[in-house]
Amino acid sequence: MVGKVALVDEWGAYLFVKKGRFMLRVKDKSNKLKVKWELAPVEVDTIAFIVRGASISAEAVKLASEFGIDLVFLDKAKPMARLLPSTYGSTMRNWKAQLDAFEMLSERLKLARLFVEGKIHNQRIVLREWARKFRSAGKPEYELENEIVRLDEFQSQVRSINSVEGVMSIEAHAAKRYWMSISRLLPEEIGFKSREVYTRASEPIDPFNRALNVGYSILKKEVWRAVFLAGLNPYLGFLHSPRSGKMALVFDLMEEFRPIAVDRPLVVLARGNKEAILKLRTHSRSEDLVKIWSTVSSTLYSSEEPLSNIIVAQARLLAKHLKKTDTYKPFKAKW
Repeated sequence: MVGKVALVDEWGAYLFVKKGRFMLRVKDKSNKLKVKWELAPVEVDTIAFIVRGASISAEAVKLASEFGIDLVFLDKAKPMARLLPSTYGSTMRNWKAQLDAFEMLSERLKLARLFVEGKIHNQRIVLREWARKFRSAGKPEYELENEIVRLDEFQSQVRSINSVEGVMSIEAHAAKRYWMSISRLLPEEIGFKSREVYTRASEPIDPFNRALNVGYSILKKEVWRAVFLAGLNPYLGFLHSPRSGKMALVFDLMEEFRPIAVDRPLVVLARGNKEAILKLRTHSRSEDLVKIWSTVSSTLYSSEEPLSNIIVAQARLLAKHLKKTDTYKPFKAKW
């Protein structure tokens, strides 16, 4: 288990209910059945299935729905499905406001700028934290400090761009500089050069990119949940173009949280425990993914003001913005 997330991560696992509590049954090394964990519904926010060979009882689905527990199913790093409460759909006012804003180019552009402005700000925060650490240790990294200045320039530029495509171009240029700096922070053995989502079959993805993919899947799950709680349509975005099966709004809202929720804790992990990252060099076993889940989930859920709560607040602020009862401001980490 990780924070308020319960993981179903073993082949053959079975989630069921007994006396009003969730029970996860697995087989031990001697092939005997045992209960790996049990939880009252009030003790968990999310139950995540991260292996295909697991099952769940109808009673467990019913109990999760009654308590608003997020049931999410992932294929390692790729979210596949989630429990959708039957009450969702009574949000047509929000959906209409969202569609009206989407069809208004000026509103799309305004929101696209804000999402990217927040992302670049938080990328600067991640790099600035390391720059200060190096200076405090008497080993200033001038190239890193120069890249922070460049990101600051990109953040200023995005406010005056006059097209969504132009905003995405600025985001891409800023990301290239940012990931170049991240590569210098990581141990050389990890082999990270740049952010790669997909590679050719002949060019296997490096372990840090694999870790990022897993981390972003956890963040995507959390943003997806926030969008539902805010009563918004996950498929109608403003920065990312709508496409069949693509949760464009979820990707929009993810942008400003990626550096703080995923990049920063995984850089710390890679520098402090590079073996946890190097284990992902090949197609990873579920037990190798648990450390990544633990690291990112700890960032999302473990603080006085958990990031998971801030994500929900941002989604609700966006809903208010679309209904013209408030003004959207991107999440900008202070440190």
